[in-house]
Amino acid sequence: MNTRDAVEAGGRSFFVALPDTPRASALAARLAQVSTTRITHDSGRPWLLGHLTTDRLVTAQDGRTTVAIVGRSDATESRLRRLAEDISVPAQAATAASNFHGSYTTIVSVDGQIYASAAAMETRRIWSACIDGVLVLSDRADVLADLGEFDVDPAAVTIRLLGTMPHPLDRVPLWTEVEPLAGDRYITVDRNGERSRTGTWWYAPQADTSRSEGAVLFRSAVEGSVRARTAPGDPVACDLSGGLDSTPLCYFAAQAQQGVLARTLFNDDPGGREDLHWARRAIKSMPGVHTHEVTSTDDMQDFYEGVESLDVRLDEPTQAATAGPRIVRMLADDRRKGIRMHITGLGGDHILRGVNAWEHTIARARPWVGWNRARAQHIPAGIGVLTTLRELADRRTYRQWFADTMRAALAGAPHPEIPRMNDWSSPPAVPPWLTPHARELLRSKIDSVLEAAEPLDRTVAGHIDLYFARDAARLIRGTAQLGQPFGVSYDSPLLDDRVVEAALAVRRDERDTPLEWKPLMKDAMRGLLPNDYLMRTNKIGGGPQSVRGYARHYGRLLELMDDARLFDTGLVDRTEFVASTSPRAREVPVGHVHQAINASVFLAAQRNRTDVTV
Repeated sequence: MNTRDAVEAGGRSFFVALPDTPRASALAARLAQVSTTRITHDSGRPWLLGHLTTDRLVTAQDGRTTVAIVGRSDATESRLRRLAEDISVPAQAATAASNFHGSYTTIVSVDGQIYASAAAMETRRIWSACIDGVLVLSDRADVLADLGEFDVDPAAVTIRLLGTMPHPLDRVPLWTEVEPLAGDRYITVDRNGERSRTGTWWYAPQADTSRSEGAVLFRSAVEGSVRARTAPGDPVACDLSGGLDSTPLCYFAAQAQQGVLARTLFNDDPGGREDLHWARRAIKSMPGVHTHEVTSTDDMQDFYEGVESLDVRLDEPTQAATAGPRIVRMLADDRRKGIRMHITGLGGDHILRGVNAWEHTIARARPWVGWNRARAQHIPAGIGVLTTLRELADRRTYRQWFADTMRAALAGAPHPEIPRMNDWSSPPAVPPWLTPHARELLRSKIDSVLEAAEPLDRTVAGHIDLYFARDAARLIRGTAQLGQPFGVSYDSPLLDDRVVEAALAVRRDERDTPLEWKPLMKDAMRGLLPNDYLMRTNKIGGGPQSVRGYARHYGRLLELMDDARLFDTGLVDRTEFVASTSPRAREVPVGHVHQAINASVFLAAQRNRTDVTV
């Protein structure tokens, strides 16, 4: 047990929580060299050991209770002390988890017993593992895998090669013996590190608030989340794409005393200068923007360029890998400028834009409203009345939908590009290059989780709202990890729990409509951003850049997959992969290639665990 190697930072920002037992001393010793943060239980034994490069740690103690908040929040020592006064058993600490703006984890020691919970939207996670007979918690799965010398589960990798991972496939742990904690759950560990319990600390709000009232609450939540990042007074950068996600964030960041550096990208593709046009309209209301950096993407890496050289430890495959080189370049520049906080608008689409499944739920309570909204979606797409009726009338349980959907995916049935009105989440597509072995692993895992397949909410709309928010959080956790080697927080306030709660509380037929573009955000920012800016009705994608970059760098992507030994896992047929993913003129890459890229970046990092000094 004591012969295991010490854990290295590897460019990661993390903490580990140990129970109040002498049996955890060997684990503490293996973390001692890398730990820049060390907090003890009331007994004096190690409790929180961490290497925190991008997070703030705020703690307070009252008697034998110590409360710690790790992340970016508006928590203060005095507020935590007041909370600690009311905590006498671990489960009572759940009240502390929802007290603050920002994105953070809550860890409490109560007479040597541990409480832990993370963000309900899962921008931050808690993982647990039994190592040397001791229950250990961490906010990174790969750190526990290092401590316990656990392997990656091939079945879990196979799941991540799907286009989407319907719940509960998204709960299958990537590392053997490392268990994820759902965002709305908390875990308590006894002082001997032998037993744990879980409970629920967060519940989704009812969607019953009008847009006019909800816009006020939403604006307050967004402002509070941005202030949680800017309040320390350190230099801040913010994306300013001119869209309705990053632009409001930049507005609130500009209110801070230190102001903000705003970054806008443009290109010369059709529509490629629209973001710059709208950003310049909006910036007139932001005197706190002390520097506006405008950069042509022609002066940056291509899409897909440099992905094979991305040297960042990610604790799971993530879409962050594809855009990783551009993000890393930007964050490295932040670091050179002394900036340690970079705010981005990622996640806005997932909470502000409606999806077809809303109409299924709206039609239950307000049939005529639901029908009109459904037809407003289907008529432009050429979808007939009978199909609309069939989708709205679907009464399958979530388990039935999951079983039918996964069965169809395994059979290679065509799947819709976007979820239909009776889809509880995006139906997955099984890539044609999965081997028979991988398909059997997938089939077996589906069978094993089927009986436990319960929805995140009793309604289709409620489930898909939470599913999409947490799916976005997986990307955001990945992009945040890209900043950790530089000591730069790359944060997405729009997926903070308080912000998402405010959005989810607004009635869906008012939160978004088929005829408007993010009306909730527009109403929230009315009177703050210029009226001529709030007229924006669309956002241009990066399709041409993707086509060019993929064609130029496809060979290097294959080299990445070879180096990562993706084709040696027995999960991917190389011949079939090349046949189905080779670049085609004027066509965007097939979607399933990104899962292979993401998995390869992850696997390559596991093979090259070199330490990075922060």
